[in-house]
Amino acid sequence: MATVNTVLGPVDAGALGFTLSHEHVTVIYGSGLREAFPYLFDWEKTREKATRHLREAKEGGVDTIIDLSTIDLGRDVEMFARVSQDSGVHIVCATGIWRDPPRLFWDADPDWIAEIFVREIREGIGSTGIRAGAIKVANDAEGVTAAAEPVLRAAARAARATGTPISTHHWAPLEVGRRQLEIFKEEGVPAHLVCIGHSADTTELVYLEELLSSGCYLSMDRYPGRPGRPDWRQRNATVKALVERGYAARLMLGHDYGVRPVIRGLPEDPQADAHPTRYLHLSTVAIPALRADGVSEADIRQMTVEVPRRFLTGEQP
Repeated sequence: MATVNTVLGPVDAGALGFTLSHEHVTVIYGSGLREAFPYLFDWEKTREKATRHLREAKEGGVDTIIDLSTIDLGRDVEMFARVSQDSGVHIVCATGIWRDPPRLFWDADPDWIAEIFVREIREGIGSTGIRAGAIKVANDAEGVTAAAEPVLRAAARAARATGTPISTHHWAPLEVGRRQLEIFKEEGVPAHLVCIGHSADTTELVYLEELLSSGCYLSMDRYPGRPGRPDWRQRNATVKALVERGYAARLMLGHDYGVRPVIRGLPEDPQADAHPTRYLHLSTVAIPALRADGVSEADIRQMTVEVPRRFLTGEQP
């Protein structure tokens, strides 16, 4: 069996189990904020909170999360490793860039950027020795901008060089995934190494089937929904419709959740002590509803166990 890089080292892919496709341990929007203003962040309390949430997730049946935090989302892989050790949840971390490419990257050759991603996959992130198991890129309502395109091309080249899969953030209402796939195709990335994230933010089945026709995966995440976007019932209806059309083998499920860091002077996250943790919405609400609506246990296992395993290992379909 192939292995997958996690924050605690390589893990046999067969041990990944129930896997959430798009999550975060915690998120800081903006690289360097914690380093510039360390007095604002209580990182120990943040770690304790994240551990508590993920320990409860583990007790509720979650075995693995794919954490898609990058440097511009405050990625701290050493903290992730402590949370993984203390919670028992496997955490696959990512290289790449979210929506805020540093100016250093704006005019850089994609090959130069790709070398950075490859280093974090093969040698480790910084001096930690913790190796990334996925590549994250992001394009929101602004589409694929001139500053963002080199990052996508770099991600594609790193994926080709290492066999590491790409998972995207995309603005589904404006069908930005179409352009992401165009670039990946131009760069020669095999479609099975690509997952278009946040795809449940739209209910347009024609668009989603167009993406799937390329051979890529879709992450049906952001459960239970966000204001102005499909709620969890609408997300379930979209998932069910795609399963009925034969696509269960290329769908994954997730929440895009991460605990808010404890920041001095700001109110606490209302979810800080919620029960059950947000990492369990799928397990406790959405998946039971899918079962009740007739989605088979085999298809649910595909989306939560088999597809994430194949995606992370780069297994050919």
